[in-house]
Amino acid sequence: MAQYQKDEVRDRIAAGALKVLARNGYRASSMADIADAAGVSSGNLYRYHGGKKDLYQAVIPDAFVEELGLRLHRRVQSLDGVDDIRTLPADAPFHALSEELLAFCIRNRLRVVVLLGRSQGTRHEGFADALVRDLADRAIAHFQGLQPDLEVPPTTRFALTRIYRHLVDTIVDILVRYGDESRIRQAVAGFSRYHLAGLKALFEEEWEP
Repeated sequence: MAQYQKDEVRDRIAAGALKVLARNGYRASSMADIADAAGVSSGNLYRYHGGKKDLYQAVIPDAFVEELGLRLHRRVQSLDGVDDIRTLPADAPFHALSEELLAFCIRNRLRVVVLLGRSQGTRHEGFADALVRDLADRAIAHFQGLQPDLEVPPTTRFALTRIYRHLVDTIVDILVRYGDESRIRQAVAGFSRYHLAGLKALFEEEWEP
């Protein structure tokens, strides 16, 4: 029974921490705020976690960060050689990987919000910026694979980086705004259609003689 109680309190602390971190961000969150959200005393909170840094690492472990990055990269890689996503059959790996990624983000909604949008001051504060750069580089490599003579000027690279920054920020906003799975799916589906169409149009302009 004692072990059950301990695990139950630990789960409440984790849930409270994610709620506070997703709302306030790491820097503006205090251990007192987290204790209040978890329904425990500050003293009891410190018995489980030595400080805010320790608590952050418990709720946003490196394994989670690595898994999210891996899922994102697998989805991008599944489009190698694909000119138009609309031509992909329903059983194409891209669709399955997209669904797995979305389901993962919905299950870990607050963790994704914290990692991509509220992690300033933590060991992961550069993750979102690195992700944006990586996605931009992969997009350029993808379209150059389709059109080997394609030249990408600095202005296009800049625009592409801003596009992916907007993508990451919008995903965070959707996950903050909606707690209901069906609404998250609707919002992501609508924005994805806009994003992919705009991305293709950007590079089609570069192909024009």
